[in-house]
Amino acid sequence: MMKPKPFMHLLPVYPLIAQQILDDYQITGGKCLDIGTGPGFLGIELAKITELEMYFVDLDPEALKTARENVKESGITNTVHFVGADVTALPFQDDFSDLVISRGSLWFWKDQVKGLQEIYRVLKTGGTAYVGGGLGRYTPSSMRKRLQGKNRRQLDEKEKQGFLKGDKLEELLSKTGIEKYRLVSDEEGEPGHWIEMTK
Repeated sequence: MMKPKPFMHLLPVYPLIAQQILDDYQITGGKCLDIGTGPGFLGIELAKITELEMYFVDLDPEALKTARENVKESGITNTVHFVGADVTALPFQDDFSDLVISRGSLWFWKDQVKGLQEIYRVLKTGGTAYVGGGLGRYTPSSMRKRLQGKNRRQLDEKEKQGFLKGDKLEELLSKTGIEKYRLVSDEEGEPGHWIEMTK
């Protein structure tokens, strides 16, 4: 019997976010880091539609174990790696990765400034990082309302722990020294929940 997995209610969203990332950045090959991968769902969905070499990165050994199981079940044929590491000390050389993705982990980093600086360090010239949280632009409004309503209490709790958006994300980025970035919103007129960094 398949054991229950965390974040199951968000499963329909990951393919949509992966498709958005592909459509926006057109990065189909090279190395991709999925930082704070958790169960690996976003990285798996991106691997399904690209030939990216995937690095599933998480500090939690149990999360990596789950990600490994999910990758095996997914049937993807991309080259994959599982790396136990803190975002503030990534074990990769400078200019290593063509694409860095991270959904939902930024709020839990012990040092968000250092984490963003590390992601920028390992990003190749011409590469892109997409870091933050949200449901993506492609999520239908009916699904968005259902998922946002379901998670409103958790989001409110995370606000106290650093659930940043809009001006607060700008303030965080101003401390990093990174200049080539923009905030990305899921919906028109909403504050940005995502950071896009380019090099």
